[in-house]
Amino acid sequence: MKRSYKIVFGTEYESIDDPPHPLSYPIRHAKERHWQSSHNQISEQIFDGRYAYLYAYEYWISKSTDVTIEVYMNDLHVIYPLLNEVEIWGERLDEAFRFELCPSEGAYFYVASGHYRLHLPIGHHILVGFVVDAGMFRPPAIQQFSFLKHLVQAKKEASTTSLKSVGFRVGPITVKYLCILFSILNPNTLNNEHILLKHLIFLIDLSRFKLLGDTDINNHLAVRCRQLLDIMILQRGARALIKEVAAVFLTDAQQLSREFHKFYGIRMKDYRNLLLLDYIEQLIVEHDKLGTTAHEVGFSGPSEMNRFIKKMTGLTSALFKQQLEQRRDKKSN
Repeated sequence: MKRSYKIVFGTEYESIDDPPHPLSYPIRHAKERHWQSSHNQISEQIFDGRYAYLYAYEYWISKSTDVTIEVYMNDLHVIYPLLNEVEIWGERLDEAFRFELCPSEGAYFYVASGHYRLHLPIGHHILVGFVVDAGMFRPPAIQQFSFLKHLVQAKKEASTTSLKSVGFRVGPITVKYLCILFSILNPNTLNNEHILLKHLIFLIDLSRFKLLGDTDINNHLAVRCRQLLDIMILQRGARALIKEVAAVFLTDAQQLSREFHKFYGIRMKDYRNLLLLDYIEQLIVEHDKLGTTAHEVGFSGPSEMNRFIKKMTGLTSALFKQQLEQRRDKKSN
């Protein structure tokens, strides 16, 4: 995606190659730039992908300052404050639009072209963001993201009015999956765009389960946890953990499991394992080597996957794969 904004610094800032403060969250293969004044350091990391533009700004501020941002393309952004010690605020200079970036609170923005000012108070701050293709939210998928409908519509209509969504919690789980993405980006591999898009979709999905002030009384907690577990299995496979699902909903894993069993009549662990087995079934017939499947499904290796399949089906991985292939061949004939 094309970069849609430009940061304008005051004359007191100069570009530097050897910054005194190291980056807290390095992004693999990202382009870096650093600026310094007599009091402050600002570092930028950007990664330009086909389906998303990733940026990260880290600020070491000893004297409060303002940064001007020129936005020359209307775009949809999602912004994660990873280390805001205090609230950061900003405003549009040519229209009445003010926004706050609070500690541990992310948000989506429709940012219309114009001039903006970001106020940076004293402290250490980190903002990570994506420019997102609004076309991802086509019907019927947009129905799951009702809190974004007005932003997507504004992008579609090329509105001149900037907008902000309701906020969502940014905690250890979100930070963990951002860091996983940062560590695996590699523009030199053919599947890099797939990796970036897959992780971005997961992060977007994750955000809708963490909305602030969410009062969705139509869905039982067990239903929402099942929805998230379905998503996490596709994203993390064998590494998907029930305790992480519980953490997203600010509850205890044992309590959540009891609620799940009461609602569905099946243990959450058993449901998770059935999902994982179904995921393996989808992939194991696509690969010649069991090791490839094991890696893609999140196991440490073929032996670990073999133990899981043996426990679930009584079959070895090789025999399980063979039976699935035979079943597929019968259907095709």
